[in-house]
Amino acid sequence: MKKEKVEMLIPDAVFEKEYEHQIEFDLTSIKKLTSRNLDPSIEKPHRVGFNVIMIVFEGKGMHTVDFVPYSYRKGTVFFIAKDQVHNFKINPDADAYLLPFTDTFLSRLIVNEELKVLYEMFDYVLYPAKIQLDDDKYEDVLKLLQVLEKEFSIEMDNFKALILTPLLQAMILKLSRERLTQRLPLEQKDKALYRKFKQLSFNHDYSVHVNDYAKILNVSSKTLTNMLNKYLGKSTKKYLDEHLILKIKRLLLDENLTIENISDQLCFDEPTNMVKFFKRYENLTPTEFKKLHTF
Repeated sequence: MKKEKVEMLIPDAVFEKEYEHQIEFDLTSIKKLTSRNLDPSIEKPHRVGFNVIMIVFEGKGMHTVDFVPYSYRKGTVFFIAKDQVHNFKINPDADAYLLPFTDTFLSRLIVNEELKVLYEMFDYVLYPAKIQLDDDKYEDVLKLLQVLEKEFSIEMDNFKALILTPLLQAMILKLSRERLTQRLPLEQKDKALYRKFKQLSFNHDYSVHVNDYAKILNVSSKTLTNMLNKYLGKSTKKYLDEHLILKIKRLLLDENLTIENISDQLCFDEPTNMVKFFKRYENLTPTEFKKLHTF
C-alpha cells in the first residue's frame, strides 16, 4: 500500500502493485506504515482508492473517518470504503492490522449469489464506521489473521491467491455478520429502491430535491422517506443534506479548488448560499473548516 504524492491538501492513497502479478490485497500494520515515513504522512487526511479493514490488536486511541473522530481499543474494527477520507492519530502504544484490497479483489471473493452480502460490508451510508468485537469473536478473528499473515508472507506462487481467498472470505464473513447486525437488515422488497437511491445520491448537488429523486425512482416522496427512516433513521432531505455537507468537506481540502469552484460544481446559485448552507450544519464557515484540517 503506497501513497501517490499529488499537489493537493487531501492526497489520494492508491494501491500500487510492486510487481505485475501481485494480488490486489495487502496485510500490514499501523506501526509498519509509520516506519516507512510515507509522504504525505498518514496522520494527514487522505482519500483511499481501495477498501480497508482495520483491526486493533493493541492499545487505545482515536481514528478519524470522513472527518468524524472515533475512539478505539483492542477488538475495534473499522471499515473504510473506497473514496472515503480518513487519517490516523499515531499512538506509539497502539497498533492495528490493516487489510487494504481493491474492488477487483473483493469481486473475486464473491463467487456465488450468497456471497454478494460482502458488498454491503462497505456501505458506509447504512452501517457505522466501526464495530467492537467481544473477546471470543476477537480471538476467532485474530486466529484467522495469523494464518493469513503467515500465508501472505510466503513468496508468490500458483497457490498463494487460491489459499488466501477462502481465508479472507471466512474472515470478512465473520466481520460482516457483526457489522450487519448494527442496523435493521434490508428487506428484499426495499433492496432495489435503496440501492438505486444511494447510487443516484452519490452525484447529489444542491439543485436536486427530494421530489426529483422520487420522480426518477417512480415512487412517492413519502415512500422514499419512509424507507430511509426505516433503515437510516432520517428523512430523505436530512440524508441528502448530510451527504452534500460531506461532499463539500472533501472538496474543501483540495487546494486547487476555490469556494466558487466548489459552489459551481455542486450547483449552488452562488457561493454565499453554499457558505450559509454549510455554516447552518457545521457552525463554522467552509474557510474555517479548511483551516482546521490544513496541516
